[in-house]
Amino acid sequence: MQKTYQVHILSHTHWDREWYLNSPYTNEWLIPFFDGLFAMLEKEPDYKFILDGQVSMIEDYFEELSKNEMSVSLVKRELKSHVERGALFIGPYYLQPDWQLLSEESLVRNFLYGQKVAEAFGGSMKSGWLLDNFGQISQTVQIHKLAGLKGLYVWRGVAMNPDHVKSEFIWEAPDGTKMLSVYLLNSYRNIMRLAEYDSIMNERMNAEVEKLKPFAATKNLLMMNGYDQEMVPDDIQPYIKNGKLNGDNYNSTQNDPDSYLNVIASENPELPTLKGALYNGRFISVFPGVMSSRMYLKLQNDRLQKMLEKKLEPISLIVYLLGGEYGQAAIEQAWKLLLKNHPHDSICGVSIDDVHKDMEQRSRQVFQIGNALLEKQAAYLAGVVDTTCCSGDEALIVVNTMLKERNAVISYKGKSLYVKNLPSFGYKVISKRELPESYLHVEGFKVSNSHIHFELNKNGSFNVEYKKTGKKYNNLGLLEDMGDSGDAYNYSFPDNDIRITSSDAEAVIEVVISELWEVCFRVSLVLRLPVSDVHNHKQRSPELMEFPVVTYISIEAESPVVKCRTTVRNTVRDHRLRVLFPTRLDTEKVYAASPFDITERPVYIDDYKEESIPDYVRKVIVGARETEPSTFFHTREFLDLLHENEGFAVFNKGLPEYQIIENEGVGTVALTLFRSVGWIAKDINTRIGDAGPEIFTPDAQCLREMSFEYAVCPHYGDSYSDVFTLSEEYNNEPIVLSSTPSSGELPALDSRLSLNGDTHSVKITVVKASEDGKGIVVRGVNLAEQTAKLVLSSSWHICEAGFVNLLEEKISDLLIDENEVSFKVKSKEIFSIKLAVEKELLSELTPNDVVFETVDFSEDFSSYPYAEYVTDADIESEIQRAAALEGKIDEPMWRRTALEAQLSVILTKHRKDEREIRKLGYELNEARIQRRIHDYISENIK
Repeated sequence: MQKTYQVHILSHTHWDREWYLNSPYTNEWLIPFFDGLFAMLEKEPDYKFILDGQVSMIEDYFEELSKNEMSVSLVKRELKSHVERGALFIGPYYLQPDWQLLSEESLVRNFLYGQKVAEAFGGSMKSGWLLDNFGQISQTVQIHKLAGLKGLYVWRGVAMNPDHVKSEFIWEAPDGTKMLSVYLLNSYRNIMRLAEYDSIMNERMNAEVEKLKPFAATKNLLMMNGYDQEMVPDDIQPYIKNGKLNGDNYNSTQNDPDSYLNVIASENPELPTLKGALYNGRFISVFPGVMSSRMYLKLQNDRLQKMLEKKLEPISLIVYLLGGEYGQAAIEQAWKLLLKNHPHDSICGVSIDDVHKDMEQRSRQVFQIGNALLEKQAAYLAGVVDTTCCSGDEALIVVNTMLKERNAVISYKGKSLYVKNLPSFGYKVISKRELPESYLHVEGFKVSNSHIHFELNKNGSFNVEYKKTGKKYNNLGLLEDMGDSGDAYNYSFPDNDIRITSSDAEAVIEVVISELWEVCFRVSLVLRLPVSDVHNHKQRSPELMEFPVVTYISIEAESPVVKCRTTVRNTVRDHRLRVLFPTRLDTEKVYAASPFDITERPVYIDDYKEESIPDYVRKVIVGARETEPSTFFHTREFLDLLHENEGFAVFNKGLPEYQIIENEGVGTVALTLFRSVGWIAKDINTRIGDAGPEIFTPDAQCLREMSFEYAVCPHYGDSYSDVFTLSEEYNNEPIVLSSTPSSGELPALDSRLSLNGDTHSVKITVVKASEDGKGIVVRGVNLAEQTAKLVLSSSWHICEAGFVNLLEEKISDLLIDENEVSFKVKSKEIFSIKLAVEKELLSELTPNDVVFETVDFSEDFSSYPYAEYVTDADIESEIQRAAALEGKIDEPMWRRTALEAQLSVILTKHRKDEREIRKLGYELNEARIQRRIHDYISENIK
């Protein structure tokens, strides 16, 4: 009898490099894992295995071999042989990141380094492998296409009509790029460890086939044979060969991701088309709370990304093309270290505390490597620039790495300076005082410029009137604090919440900068907040503690942007702090920046009914879900509300979460500063199902000092392009260098690259040396709704020019006209241009000492104590939970929960002991010093 269906089995492991244990432990598992995998590939020549779409585990494996004094070269040869013969599928990524929380260039480097490693071992698979990242960005398809991939496998975030769900679909990017995509609607583990339980193997296969048949667009069904940290390749080939994995109406085979996509495509089925971002938790959670968990990690990452992309690589490029070294090895080392902070369980903040302490250590290493090279390159730049125009013993050089000329207000030795006409991708030596075309008018706490009237309120909030429209926005910047009884994955309200705002606060206000071009207010206030949640997380504690807040608010001449920098000491637990901007703009849409795109979202989200999900769909739903639509969304750098000719934008630096709420007026933007919670996962009000390990994580309470930067920008017009340039300038601050005056071969003002034409909505994401060291790569995206005509100019002689893909492989040539390249970019199209240029070899490249001028964010909050970090009650609660589960440790359905509880006890004690060690160490050091002083006194003073 002819079989109706063909079942395709993909054997794999999903390797969470760090999650409920940190990588020093999990990396030890790689040696036995690869031993078992290689043994299986030798035993079964037809076996195929997918290495989770990431190559960092290969590098970790080699490192473990070296630690154990085992041969790496032999293993490299064996691994390559399996890849080349099509048994082992590696790449296309360096690791499995969260795609929402990263910069555009971080996503590109993930492909670039991932495929670079994969090519050394026989090449990468051509399928995108998005098994478990928490929601999908709108440009996923175009990014994968430009990295040479042919199709996608995706799970979380997919939204389909419950009555018309399909296991394959066409995914369309904003630029129109389309890609065949496989929807893993019943997870990536539906037949995990199939052969291990061979007595029920056929029953499991039959059940999964029946569940998946209603969703198939062809006669092909996909089965996923693997799970998280799966260390034992499932021995299914003998059962495939002898036909025991066949059913009455299906045959089974083991396959690979690329071949399965080819099979589906060859049948040319009619498939639904999904467009843009996929961020729906109805069938499987997207965990929106991860955007604000452990916010300090997001802020560290944002600063490091900008250091590499906006400072180090541009300045290194200039020095390189003047005859110096680029520092490629150090740059790649810094990038790879930073990428290791980007796995979804890491950057999302949903791991044990030890994982995130390791991340902070990596961040310090990235800064040390990057900053050391940056200082070296800046010293070379300062040494070749003629700064003899500067009087005295100090020269000031301001570097602009944007591809456009700009004006800027900078900070220099704690003072404010205005800099006019900073050259595009160049520098300017500041030898005299510069003034703007128009000045600020100040009257008490009121400030006016050519765009806005600003007024500071007594509670620290402020009002802004936009002169062009006469629209006034009141009570901007109010702080809102609410309870958060959720976990690292999801915000959750306590049953009985207390909402506290700064509306009745008595702020202490002082003027710290008063210049013709900038006024800055320092606003200090103290909130009294509940110390924690209580009564099994159901309400906020009646016990209050002081929570100090200091905000600097700056208004500059010639700019409608009001800049804010808020520093807090988070003294309490179990809460969420947001800053509110009541716009009173009656609009139905919000535009929010995301990697390589501006995403349009509705302001008001329609509810969906749980009962509307058919039973046959409900059968394939596996894992935690958000039963109501999330109203928390992602923003990168800015979001904008528009109503007719009135617009209001909120800029941010590394603060990815916003919500549009109504309780403070129509169109109120709530920008989350941080969430403070104490668990990876637990039972909460806003999610159903199993999210992750139930482990106590006191560091997730963020009991520390943190600084947040954001800004508001009222504007005129019905397009976000009006504020896009201002947002770009806000997030690309000039580099301020001070040095000693010296003669040099380069002039005191110089521009090296510029982009002209329809640039109002063109975002340049990086300017760097090409990976082969033979040119310049300029990458960007046209965010406008229409085609942009652009001209890229260079002061270096351009020898060749062309479009390349994200892997810097040639796509097509471009014509060169007197060191200019003209080209067109479609709406929402990502472009990368490679220029081969002649180096400008200077006669001498001698460094000059430089100092980077930075702003100090620290405040003296020493008089405000923290809530107790880990209480004795916390420890006792975890001991009791572990004890209650101990009797169930041999029951398969309870063993995981019981072991999680035991691990949580150990980690909780460790956290408390760690704090005690730090405290005792400080006291011991002081005691040793005091003892030596007394020894001296007793011996020498009679």
